[in-house]
Amino acid sequence: MKKIVFIMLLVTLTIGSTHITMGSTNYQSFESITVPSGSLLENFSDDDYETYYKNVDKRKFMGWNIYKVNSNAKVTYISETLFSYYNDGYTAIDYTYKLERKMSSKLGISATGTIGIKVSSGERAFKKNLDSSLKLSTDYTISHDDKESYEISLKVDPGTQVDLYIYGEGKLTNGVASLYFFWIRTDRGGYEIFVVTTEYQRLEKKKI
Repeated sequence: MKKIVFIMLLVTLTIGSTHITMGSTNYQSFESITVPSGSLLENFSDDDYETYYKNVDKRKFMGWNIYKVNSNAKVTYISETLFSYYNDGYTAIDYTYKLERKMSSKLGISATGTIGIKVSSGERAFKKNLDSSLKLSTDYTISHDDKESYEISLKVDPGTQVDLYIYGEGKLTNGVASLYFFWIRTDRGGYEIFVVTTEYQRLEKKKI
């Protein structure tokens, strides 16, 4: 009996609480992400984790304890600049740009600590049924868009710069979670789900 108690105690003490990123998705490589009210998982501080973990550290017989820090928070982003062209001459320039690109998955996830991510048929999901326990809305589903091609013709005036970039809006849900198995905490860390709701090309002209 003493050996069993000692082993259980040892397992509990060795469960890590570090914040090493276990998985990353393409949204983390966006040029910019703005969360007007809230914070990305990568910006959680050690003090934040210490505060949030208090909400999921109550032991339970089995299953996930979940605390949502942000739920469906509005996000705006610029994923990439497609081209930037400027005219420092004295006459207008006719410019034509052809683009062919394939949209990636509209859903991105990330995790820290010991919360794992699995990849199956190119789709990413949290391990150990965390997705179901989060009870996300139907918007948070994996989807892929087809390849798109288009051509842009424009006139670049003297002393003008033209920028074409991918602008979008999305929703962000993140927080912390801990998993228990027979009263023992086996996993703990942060989770984040990012879903694209709108994405389009934005063209801007500005004086240089």
